[in-house]
Amino acid sequence: MITVIIPTYNRPGPLHRALRSLVRQEHPDFEVVVIDDGGTLPARPVVEGWRTTLPIRLIETDRRGVSAARNTGLATAAGEFVAFLDDDDIMLPRHLRAAHTVLDRGSADAVYGGALVSSRWIESTPRDVRWLPRKDYDFDSRFLLTANYIHTGSLVCRNFADTAARFTESMTHCEDWDLWLRLHHSLGYRFAYLGETTSVYHQVPRSGSAVSAAYLSSPTPFTLARRHLFRTWPSTDPQISDYRAWFTEFDTRLDRLIDRGRPAPAHIYESAVRALHRSFVDGAPADRSVLDSILPEYRFTPKTTPSSQVSDVRR
Repeated sequence: MITVIIPTYNRPGPLHRALRSLVRQEHPDFEVVVIDDGGTLPARPVVEGWRTTLPIRLIETDRRGVSAARNTGLATAAGEFVAFLDDDDIMLPRHLRAAHTVLDRGSADAVYGGALVSSRWIESTPRDVRWLPRKDYDFDSRFLLTANYIHTGSLVCRNFADTAARFTESMTHCEDWDLWLRLHHSLGYRFAYLGETTSVYHQVPRSGSAVSAAYLSSPTPFTLARRHLFRTWPSTDPQISDYRAWFTEFDTRLDRLIDRGRPAPAHIYESAVRALHRSFVDGAPADRSVLDSILPEYRFTPKTTPSSQVSDVRR
């Protein structure tokens, strides 16, 4: 059995869509655990509406954040395998079946499918997906130390509740990446890519998306999280160091762009990973010219602050 863990906070509409995507799953043997993370818009009415259709449980907690909510769900998971789904994302119908087929074979401990990245709400695979960015990368242990290319909602893994591995509750961004590193490099989990697109990762503006909100101020939470993870998971590999330096420069440029009041380009992180993944796998050095192509506005003259206002600046 697979336990699907869904943390939710004040998004009853998206939660309803997420649960509807589970009703459409081709794999029949799963349970759903919804954790209401102290929301003021209760999840209970939504969950109650699905009780006759889904094997679903609701846990209501005080507000502690998404990592703590996922950990709470993990502690109650009855499944041999666990999957994570954010309340604003969906699983495509084959997701659990495709994952279970590989996991049940015993050849991997964690599997993930490709994820469509959409800036509008969708509940099925569009006829033409060429306009959608995708996270659809083969597993590479070394590149995982450089960038997170595995979407939270695309992964299903062996239940790790009996280990020390958990989502780091002090982290609000990149906490999934931290866990993937922990599972693979600390617990020895074998990861595998399913080779098909099985989920949708929504980044809808003005929807309360953590990604959209993160790019409103500088330094972005992603900048801070990346710095933390590069310190937490050090590497002496020259290529990894080179690509980490590239991402550090990427963060610097993006932060300066935001400082000038410019919006972050849509799907900017997906563009960065797409540009670098193949060259990394091929053993090539990180291409600095890519930074100019995806963040050209960095070339603008930095904003200056009048000397009379310097004492009021807080960074």
